[in-house]
Amino acid sequence: PVPRSVRRRPRRMDDKDIDQAKLQVQGQMAAQYIQEVMQKITEKCFQKCIVKPGAKLDDSEKVCMAKCMDRYLDAMALVTQTWFARAKATAAEGGPGGF
Repeated sequence: PVPRSVRRRPRRMDDKDIDQAKLQVQGQMAAQYIQEVMQKITEKCFQKCIVKPGAKLDDSEKVCMAKCMDRYLDAMALVTQTWFARAKATAAEGGPGGF
């Protein structure tokens, strides 16, 4: 015979469990998105700043990479901020909030 603990049905998820699962998935998706964006930024800035790849970056390459990445991150922050503001305004008007 199968032990009683094995035969037991899994419990149904309540609203709190569902919300926690959603938050966990959203966090994982955000982390993956950030990782992908950082990879793209690194590739773009490397192509722009590193003319002759070698064992070490020279000072001008380091400065170029830092400035390039800062510009991309600033632009991303602005786009994200604008998107959230528009989504919030749309949701306040009763339309789909973009989420």
